[in-house]
Amino acid sequence: MAGRTYSLSEAASILGRDRNTVSKWLGQGCPAVTKADRSRGVEWALSIPDIVGWLIDRAVGDAVQDAGGEADRITKDEADRRKAVAQAIAEEVSTAELLDDVVNRHEAAADVAAFAVALRTGMANVCAKVAGRAATMTSAAEIQEFLEAETNKAFSAAQEELAERWADAEPAGSGGDGEDRPPPGG
Repeated sequence: MAGRTYSLSEAASILGRDRNTVSKWLGQGCPAVTKADRSRGVEWALSIPDIVGWLIDRAVGDAVQDAGGEADRITKDEADRRKAVAQAIAEEVSTAELLDDVVNRHEAAADVAAFAVALRTGMANVCAKVAGRAATMTSAAEIQEFLEAETNKAFSAAQEELAERWADAEPAGSGGDGEDRPPPGG
């Protein structure tokens, strides 16, 4: 790319690097329009677009190598080893799920959603009941007591819904009480 050329110092300044860095790049194969020669009194003549292109190509090469691209293929033995490790991990996860050592994320999300729906329904009922009965009550303490009782009923109903879902999911012989078990060995 012919065009305007710059000295080593000018190129370093434009690129936001110091002279030593650009000099190091030149030693690593960075293109130059004219190579410096002290004995003849010739300065570096550098093309910024050429330098930037070289930096981009180098960065792409580094990224491909880091990502395991064409330049860094793995052997069949290494691929088989990685596959065996992945299968072992998958088996461990499956076994942990069967033993209830871990919780399936999708099932947990469904349980939390069902709990939230039950709680929301119960709280909507609380609002309706309080609105209907508060007008007939004579003291703030009476209203508070009624509201607390109805709120507790809503939370209890949501908790029972969750306990039922968990009891349905209990494996045979696990006790079926919906209670958390201590971790193995603990």
